[in-house]
Amino acid sequence: MRHYRISKIAIILSLFVIFSTTIFAQNENVSNKRAKYVFLFIGDGMGFSHVGITEAYLATKKGIIGSEPLTMTQFPVLGMATTYSYSNMITCSSASATALASGHKTNNNVVGVYPDSTNVKQITYKLKELGYKIGIMTSVTIDHATPAGFFAHSISRKEYFNIALQLPESGFDFFGGGGFEGAKDKKEPNAEKMIYDKLSRYNYSVAYGVDDYKVKRNQGAEKILLLQNKKDKKDDILPFVIGREEDDLTLKQVLESAIDFLYKPSDKGFFIMCEGGKIDWSAHNNDFAGVITETLDMDEAIKVAYNFYLQHPDETLIVVTADHETGGLALGRERGYKYDLSIVDEAIKKVDNKELSVENYMSSEVLDTLSQKARIGWTTKSHTGVYVPVFAVGVGSELFAGRINNTDIPLNIMKAMDAKAKYTDYYYKRVSMFESEAPIGKNDIVFLGNSLTEGGKWHTYYPAVNKTLAKKGGAVRNRGIVGDTYSGINDRLDEILKGKPAKVFLLTGVNDISHNLSSSQIAEGIISVVKRIKQESPKTKIYLQSLLPFNESFNRYKLLKGKGYMVTEINFLLKKEAKKEKVTFIDLYPLFLINGKSDLSLPIEKQVLNPSLTQDGLHINKEGYKIWSEAIEKYVK
Repeated sequence: MRHYRISKIAIILSLFVIFSTTIFAQNENVSNKRAKYVFLFIGDGMGFSHVGITEAYLATKKGIIGSEPLTMTQFPVLGMATTYSYSNMITCSSASATALASGHKTNNNVVGVYPDSTNVKQITYKLKELGYKIGIMTSVTIDHATPAGFFAHSISRKEYFNIALQLPESGFDFFGGGGFEGAKDKKEPNAEKMIYDKLSRYNYSVAYGVDDYKVKRNQGAEKILLLQNKKDKKDDILPFVIGREEDDLTLKQVLESAIDFLYKPSDKGFFIMCEGGKIDWSAHNNDFAGVITETLDMDEAIKVAYNFYLQHPDETLIVVTADHETGGLALGRERGYKYDLSIVDEAIKKVDNKELSVENYMSSEVLDTLSQKARIGWTTKSHTGVYVPVFAVGVGSELFAGRINNTDIPLNIMKAMDAKAKYTDYYYKRVSMFESEAPIGKNDIVFLGNSLTEGGKWHTYYPAVNKTLAKKGGAVRNRGIVGDTYSGINDRLDEILKGKPAKVFLLTGVNDISHNLSSSQIAEGIISVVKRIKQESPKTKIYLQSLLPFNESFNRYKLLKGKGYMVTEINFLLKKEAKKEKVTFIDLYPLFLINGKSDLSLPIEKQVLNPSLTQDGLHINKEGYKIWSEAIEKYVK
């Protein structure tokens, strides 16, 4: 069945008139759908030439001049993606995987972190928070750069043992392919045992081969790691197509098992990342026969996803791309207008007949001889900086047409799924920064809240207090995050409460107002945070601060328009509940009014943030923080 979509292409003017109505209706129809099931295929190292040589090989087998299309190249949407990293014009796999997993560029040789080494929040985690099931698989080891980019965070892609230990912590539903490079870490004599013990503690069932997978699934496995059925080879990559034995696990089988495990119509849906990792490994060896066979192998897995799409065309999106190109492959060498792929099968046959081992076949001398005979050229045994292909079909596939950045791919996937992350990237980045700092301790004073709290230089306002705290090993700690809400604060309380701080100063609520919650809902949410602090850290003194007024005359925050009255309602409820909970309530509200005093008899339109204390009607300036810090100084001491 062929599917047609016209996106960003020049149409002959005469045909445009005929087809425009149909096209616009089709696009309008697509925009109303949501991708419930998403497949992202990454051909590691797969450039346009790798795809081209594979199609030319299929034509050669048929005895024709031309190309025979792969499944992926028949998808109706074609694009091309840039691959440069934050630090280099030519990316490495880990930097590109991070971009494809998170929408953020980073430095070469790191995985899952920003250039400043704080953790990124990959879309896999964002989707998991929203209730989607997650599957990650590869034909190489599961702790290698590309799959790691979707679940791990490390300042070095080569920290395989550390990356492997992060896999169980992800909580993702299905992993499969090669095992753990980290299990062979010579610096950790018990590496293998530690990794598999941790998988067990996190309720992962390890299945060896498809038959064992079916047994584990039928036994009610909660989460699955599918590896090769030969246990002595479990931590190796999946075998190369050239030299693969009949009972070896294949990428196609791993994907079939993943769909079987993850698909349930009543569920929210799933996201699957499937990597054909050995396309890259073959290209690093300048092995064009390996490039062809491994590309065909990934295309076999793509066929599985495409068949799923045919059954669920209104709910499925398939995107195929690469992290970079490897080898600088050229279809032609020296003079003459030809190249000859007829020798590929001859080379493969020598391995199948055991005339050559896979290792000998892949030696440089043999491979270069083959390339010369086939008149295939290579510019490098490393990566290049060229664009890579993007093929797409299904709901939202039009988002992947034309020239895009690799960072656009995860963002457009989220858009096609109509999936909005629970929190902002800034929120996740700041939480990561908090977690990388020295842990909060029992002598710390914590300022907890949103942008108003974050904007305060609390550690500088009380030098005498700082000096006293320092002697006890404590400090004043800022735990404010721009845009945060009471639910966001509640979700990150663990990092604070496990340290049992001496005091917590809490102020939040204004962002909840912009989210269309009622005054009672907001007050109840804030008090739930107070109750949790009391329960989990009973010795912590809690200071609940009132919301500050804001000033709508600045016309900056449209979502707060007409809602100034809610601040006084929320403050009234907070004061009442604080008394019940026996925590100190600090009423900052009147200090920031135009008259600067508790004259609440003023009409509500007059109860606004003093313009001299703000530049945008919501956030306060240096003078505002002076008023605030002085008002609470007696409680801080």
